[in-house]
Amino acid sequence: MYLIIGGSGFLGRYCIKNVLEKTNENIIATYSNSLPQTKENPRVKWCQLNITDINAVNKIGENVNQDTKIIYLAAFHHPDKVEEFPETAWNINIVALANAVNAFHNAKCFYYASTDSVYGEGTKDTKFIESDKYAPVNLYGKNKVLAEQITLTKGFNVVRFPFIFGPSLVEGRPHFFDKIKSDLENGKTVEMFNDSFRSTLSFNQCAGLLVDLIEKYGACDEKVVNISADDKMSKYDAAIALAERFNLDKNLVKPISVKSTSGIFKAKRAETAVLDNTKIKQLLNLKSIQLEI
Repeated sequence: MYLIIGGSGFLGRYCIKNVLEKTNENIIATYSNSLPQTKENPRVKWCQLNITDINAVNKIGENVNQDTKIIYLAAFHHPDKVEEFPETAWNINIVALANAVNAFHNAKCFYYASTDSVYGEGTKDTKFIESDKYAPVNLYGKNKVLAEQITLTKGFNVVRFPFIFGPSLVEGRPHFFDKIKSDLENGKTVEMFNDSFRSTLSFNQCAGLLVDLIEKYGACDEKVVNISADDKMSKYDAAIALAERFNLDKNLVKPISVKSTSGIFKAKRAETAVLDNTKIKQLLNLKSIQLEI
């Protein structure tokens, strides 16, 4: 059985999709507010969960056993919101996680979804490896660092994701990808950074690689793994790839500089964070990983 904490979010919905496609396992997926309006599947059971309610977490933990594979996606993750509401972020990102790893200690495996934000500022000519030192540039990154340490201290696994770019499976909640596609379809200009680089992958690829890792190893001996593409991309590059995929006008995608938009974000962001994916390719015997749109 899979237990997907935060199954109603962008990545969570793709994790459900990939578990259903790649395995015969049943799934318990949690949501925080409204029950997702998905097509019913007998293998998926939705469960409402306030991740900060320790009693509710412990109740779910009563059903966790040595056959349970856990993907933990719950987070308060918008960097600006984390700066604005630090207590809320602390309770969700740190306290709730600590309670969860205790409640789910009997699980076959537990994978915590982290981010390239833990590495901090990089360069387009270097790639972060899993053993590089933490150097987050904002409070959100610092939250994720501590959450990783809690997870690892418990003996569980961490996967670090890059910038994820793909269509939403969440009803009524478009992703950045969908907004760009819609604007291009309607002949609107889209401005995208061309001087900030990440290891971009789709939601489906990130979820698929994670499920492949879990299915092959369970609790993998490699406790921290980057999940990312081979090559770096700017958001401008990603938007151009989207336009090409759907035969849309690439000339509507306009490059802009990060420095030209100084002050647009409350929280500092790392301009560039490129991940080394050697480990995930070795673990899954892959020759290359390229963005698929």
